[in-house]
Amino acid sequence: MPQTHDDVLENIADALDIPPSKFEEAKSRYEAIGEWLDRDASSIAAYDPAISPQGSFLLGTVTRPLTTAEEYDVDLVCLLQAAKTDFTQKSLKEAVGREVELYAQVQNMKKRPEEGRRCWTLQYADGTQFHMDILPALPDAQRYQVTLKEHGYGAIADNPELTSQAIAITDRARPEYARVTDDWPQSNPMGYAAWFRSRMTVQLHERKKARAMRDLITASVDDIPDYKVKTPLQRAIQLLKRHRDCMFAGDGEHKPISIIITTLAAHAYNEESTISEALQSILRDMANYIEYQGNEVYIANPVNPAENFADKWAEQPKKRENFERWLTQARRDFALYLRVNRFNEVPQQLKEHLGYRLVEKTLETAKPATATTLERTGDEGGRAAAAIEEIRRTGVQSRPWAKL
Repeated sequence: MPQTHDDVLENIADALDIPPSKFEEAKSRYEAIGEWLDRDASSIAAYDPAISPQGSFLLGTVTRPLTTAEEYDVDLVCLLQAAKTDFTQKSLKEAVGREVELYAQVQNMKKRPEEGRRCWTLQYADGTQFHMDILPALPDAQRYQVTLKEHGYGAIADNPELTSQAIAITDRARPEYARVTDDWPQSNPMGYAAWFRSRMTVQLHERKKARAMRDLITASVDDIPDYKVKTPLQRAIQLLKRHRDCMFAGDGEHKPISIIITTLAAHAYNEESTISEALQSILRDMANYIEYQGNEVYIANPVNPAENFADKWAEQPKKRENFERWLTQARRDFALYLRVNRFNEVPQQLKEHLGYRLVEKTLETAKPATATTLERTGDEGGRAAAAIEEIRRTGVQSRPWAKL
């Protein structure tokens, strides 16, 4: 039952999260696709195809769609153990597409897979409320590391945790799409996830330890899957993404994109132990990680700083304007709430930007804080300070390339 501002924010974030049953359903579906692609009769079985999640499903920052008419977007990588001499981008995409098409037929899916610029989209029946974007890929760590060194990012290139799982992907808009070449587009979702995890190592461990104690688990804390717990960083990002979704419900094309919010939030996070403290640090400092290179606004991919997540801002100024407008509004909305003495008094503007019904439902179970609760909150603040000091002492950085 909510008793503090953090309890309310935690409950709202929990309601925004994908329900465990829906998560398990999505997980079982993409595992089934992986088994299909790797079956003996598969035309690509010789290349040991493997399916893995990327994006918000991998990072633990999935946010429930605004309406039941919208769907969860489950982003997947289909990795084949092959070389670029075995495929062109086009032939790789077609090879994966044939098997995805057969899977849809065998499963009696009403909608055929749709081919996008980079991936195949698998549409499930109405009511399932999710679709899967399957991105064909090949291993590409060596070229990825070489490219990083060519751009002067040797510290990242030499860090296998950040680069060893880099991939080459398909893009039918590229001129070399149908040619045998070493020049493929690159991506690194697993490396990004490793960096993101490094930004919350202390709190991830603490949350797992608390879960193990609560559930009387005797196994090692490290045996608890990451997706079983949520850190203040992940919760804060879910709240910020929901705030963004509500604020730009009528302008999906120009709303701030999730990868920018996630990256800047992770940079600004300092292992705070509560959501309220995390939100305050993130909203105060996230803009400090926006760089300016001449006339270009630059938000670097932390595992490939040569990639600018804000590259569309120059040609579409409204994207930059909307980000700045959203950040100003988010700062105002959350600050107003955290300043009020009573946790159950959520400002009208914040209610609207998180979902009025959602907030009201959370507050229905609220009750005034007790002395014990206030003491507990104080203890959490002390733990947060200790965690921050530990991060500063050990020198963990949000920008690994800064060591150069």
